[in-house]
Amino acid sequence: MNIAIYCGSSFGKNEIYKTTALNMVDFLAKKSCSIVYGGSKAGLMGVISNYALEKDIPVYGVITHDLANKELENEKLSNIIKVDSIRERKAKMEELSDAFIAYPGGCGTLEEISEILTSIQVGYSNKPCAFYNVNGYYDKLIGFLNTAVNEGFMLKEHLDSIIVSDDIEKIYTNFKNYTPPKNKWEILKALTNC
Repeated sequence: MNIAIYCGSSFGKNEIYKTTALNMVDFLAKKSCSIVYGGSKAGLMGVISNYALEKDIPVYGVITHDLANKELENEKLSNIIKVDSIRERKAKMEELSDAFIAYPGGCGTLEEISEILTSIQVGYSNKPCAFYNVNGYYDKLIGFLNTAVNEGFMLKEHLDSIIVSDDIEKIYTNFKNYTPPKNKWEILKALTNC
C-alpha cells in the first residue's frame, strides 16, 4: 500500500511529534508499505523520509522545482518527482497514493488533506483519509467538522468516513477495511426519496 503522509516542514515544539513519527515509520515498515510525501528534508518531512530510507521503505517524494532549488529537496531520495506547481504536486501525490494520513502540520498539511476530503464528498476519490491525532492535535478541527455537520454544511456520512486516531495500527486497519461513502448527491437523493 502506498500511503501519502502530509506533515509539517517544521518539527513542532513537542518531542512527541518526532517520536510518534518514528514509531509510525516502524509500523509501516512491518506492513511493507511505501511512503509518498512532499519531497523535503525539512522538519517532520525529513524525519519521516530519512528514517523510512534507513528502514528500506520505498519513499516517493514529490516537490516543486522552486522548493527543490531552495535546497529543501531530500537528495537522499532515489524516487523524486519534480513538478512546476503546488497543484501539480498535490495531484501527483494523490495519483501515487492508496490512502492518506494527515500527520501534525500547518496550513499546507490542512490544504492537502482538505482537498482529498472534498474529492471524496463529490465522488472524485474513493481512497481513505486519516487524521493521525497525535497529542490531540486535531481535536479542534474535528470539533469544527462536527459543527459543519450540525449546521448543515457537511453530511454526517462524510464526517464518519474520516479515520481519526492516535494509533497507527488502528489507522492502518481502517484503511484495509475502508468502504467509501456515497457522494453528496447520492446521499441527498436517497434522503429526499424517503
